[in-house]
Amino acid sequence: MELPSVLTLEEDDPGRPAIEAMLRDLAEPELRALWSRTRAGAAEARGAGDMARLFLLVRGTKTIQRIAGERDILIAAARPR
Repeated sequence: MELPSVLTLEEDDPGRPAIEAMLRDLAEPELRALWSRTRAGAAEARGAGDMARLFLLVRGTKTIQRIAGERDILIAAARPR
């Protein structure tokens, strides 16, 4: 599976198991970078009032944080700078 530029997930995404496996295999710097890009995308979607895209991106950030937590990596939610 190719690393996406940002992570978006549908609520019942059938590709979720493969996506989560890919996240588990990422090196920590790549995982953090993906989270940062996804979080920035969510902020842009929120600013544009694109709530449908925002929900997909927020689901992506939460999934990254959960997988990171399983690996004892803390990714604290913070506003993008």
